[in-house]
Amino acid sequence: MMTVKRQVQIVAALILLVALAVQGCAPRQTEPAARTISTLAPGDVPTWTPRLVDLTRTALPTATRPAPVSIATTVTPTLIPTSSVVATPQTVRVSIQGGNLFVHRGPGLEYNYAGVLKDGETVLATGRDRVSRWIRIALPSNPLKEGWITTETKYTQIEGDVPNLPYIETEPARPAFIRNCTRHDLVVRPDGVKLLSQDDEPYNEEQFSVGVYQVYDLENLEDKPIKEVNLSEGETVEIQYDWTGEKTKCE
Repeated sequence: MMTVKRQVQIVAALILLVALAVQGCAPRQTEPAARTISTLAPGDVPTWTPRLVDLTRTALPTATRPAPVSIATTVTPTLIPTSSVVATPQTVRVSIQGGNLFVHRGPGLEYNYAGVLKDGETVLATGRDRVSRWIRIALPSNPLKEGWITTETKYTQIEGDVPNLPYIETEPARPAFIRNCTRHDLVVRPDGVKLLSQDDEPYNEEQFSVGVYQVYDLENLEDKPIKEVNLSEGETVEIQYDWTGEKTKCE
């Protein structure tokens, strides 16, 4: 029977054998290569050799800058041709029916007489005033002479559209007046305009259209005209005699 001491020696030997076996199986460690340190002589310039990766590196792609976009786009308008329409005056025919009609120098009763259109005559209009209340015509008795007649009377029968006639601009009429120089109040007919005595100036004078008027003295009980006035454009007629025959001048 083995002693204890002998058993211990056998175990120790076995352990040593195992350790040697393991060491023999491990890879042999190589020593690191010696680093080469180059020694440069004074004044030498070191030469840099690029690494292989530097020679094969692919350059980054150059970004392509998009073309600028114009915000304010110039739009060329398309012009739609418009036709130049000139209104062609239509024919306006005027017939005088039921009586004679005065023709005036301008478009208004305040203008002098230029002639007369007789019952049954027919004329062509050549123009109008601004509001189409008067039209210009050529006198049948003298085609080279023109005058104006009103459209607002029962004696004019109009065929055609008066507003389509060309507008004719005329100078203003020269105003005409009747003045009361007496000490009595007067009335002018057929208009029925009252003229106060000259003591009540300026109410003793009024403006009238051209035409024929009769002047009455309001103190005359017989109601007879004391004067007949044929008033023309630009004229002022003074009434100096009252119904008694007393004469008074205007001051």
